[in-house]
Amino acid sequence: MWLRGLKFVLLTALLAACGTVAQPQAASAPEGAVRGEALPGRLLFVRQGVIWQWQGREGRPLFGNGELAQPAWSPQGDRIAYIARANSSSDLLLADATGSALARLTEHDTTEPPNSLARVHASRWALYPAWAPNGVQIALASQPAPPEGDPPAEYNLDLMLVPIGPGAAQPLFTDHSAQAGRSAFSADGASLVFTRAGVGAEGRQRLYRLEVASGAAEPVPGAPEPSYDPAFSPDGVWLTFAARDTGRTDIFVLPAGGGGTPQRLTAMGTARAPAFSPDGHLLAFLAMAPGETGFDLWVADLRVGATGALVAGEPRRVTSGLSLDGDSGLSWAP
Repeated sequence: MWLRGLKFVLLTALLAACGTVAQPQAASAPEGAVRGEALPGRLLFVRQGVIWQWQGREGRPLFGNGELAQPAWSPQGDRIAYIARANSSSDLLLADATGSALARLTEHDTTEPPNSLARVHASRWALYPAWAPNGVQIALASQPAPPEGDPPAEYNLDLMLVPIGPGAAQPLFTDHSAQAGRSAFSADGASLVFTRAGVGAEGRQRLYRLEVASGAAEPVPGAPEPSYDPAFSPDGVWLTFAARDTGRTDIFVLPAGGGGTPQRLTAMGTARAPAFSPDGHLLAFLAMAPGETGFDLWVADLRVGATGALVAGEPRRVTSGLSLDGDSGLSWAP
């Protein structure tokens, strides 16, 4: 089975994720750099199809040609998996920590003429890379084959496990009535939490947990609908995510195994794409400031409260006016 019009689904997901992003604005410092709060480690995000890195007090372009998205640090922090978009397709690529190319892990691009019917019939999409803790596999939302039929109908996005070295990609999750989205592995690599979105205009995003060995997938207990952008804390204790509540989008947290009532970590109404700092003491996320229409980088201090719940301090704005790519999210390494 497959879905007609994957582009409609992707647009729906973007609209569900806090609204329309304004056109990117110019950086506020010389030589493409911006400066602000000192942050530990190295934090990746995307602006205008270019992968940026925030290190120390400065963020600057790391690499890209205007067509890159969704960077993800390897567990060791020595490689970056990312998505490269082409006309009617996208692929998974690998770079070292400086942005130098290492490998192309999928081959979805085609030599068919741009905007031609032949190219449509050859197109395939790969999205949302997530590293396994072993550092030698990447979970990927990907179509198993090009479109079929007349008019061409696209396959759903499945979850695949892509090896870094030799070997073929292995299917992790296929659902004829849903698309797979962003995923995050548990600390032990035995399971991953991913976004499942039912197909069609009424399809809603919800977090599911997939057991890698058995392939069994069930909704994460306690995760609301819609919810997306999952991320685990470095110690594997917490699962944070974005969720819609009364028309607003904020960051919530549950115990890593799910269950109970989600605790709200932000109250901005436009927050998504959470990422823990490597030491687990900070939460970074993307949000729109009141009266603005583009995403910027924010951080908040984290602590465990008297009741054992994870508590976030007042958010602090790190960038201003960058209009960052919300769907590309954040990735943080030491």
